[in-house]
Amino acid sequence: MNQSQGLKWLAVLCITGLFFMAAAVEAQQAPRLDLKTTVQKEVKIKKQGKWVVETVPVEKTGPGDVLVYAIAYQNAGKAPATDARIVNPVPKGAVLIPESVRGKDAEAACSIDNGATWHKPPVMIRIKNRAGVEEEKPAPSERYTHVQWVIKKPVAPGQSGQVYFKTTVK
Repeated sequence: MNQSQGLKWLAVLCITGLFFMAAAVEAQQAPRLDLKTTVQKEVKIKKQGKWVVETVPVEKTGPGDVLVYAIAYQNAGKAPATDARIVNPVPKGAVLIPESVRGKDAEAACSIDNGATWHKPPVMIRIKNRAGVEEEKPAPSERYTHVQWVIKKPVAPGQSGQVYFKTTVK
């Protein structure tokens, strides 16, 4: 290798190194949402002669129990998270309660096809009725596979929030 070729290789290595250093610095300054999911069970208890619904830690579950999932998020990065997206599958052995999907400053959507498409709940499907005529109806709860939230307000570094959904145990 002559001196000219050596200098070209050195220039390529320097440029490549600078590219990777810039990418590493950018990654350190990027937003990063840390997520923590908690699950509680809804129970009906009698308080002052009235039945009220409260949530308690899950010790055991059975068919028909309603579980409340809270996903706490915090931006642990160095830059604001814009249009941050949180996706959660519907847990195995559970059926989503579509109207329960919510979160402050979040746009909620659901999928019935493993996240290929997203729709605001209720997800509508086209089915043929007994007369053979197609009509649009809400998808059965059992068909929901995923829940997604897009946080519409920028999440500043250190800022946090929560999103929620409920399921019924099969």
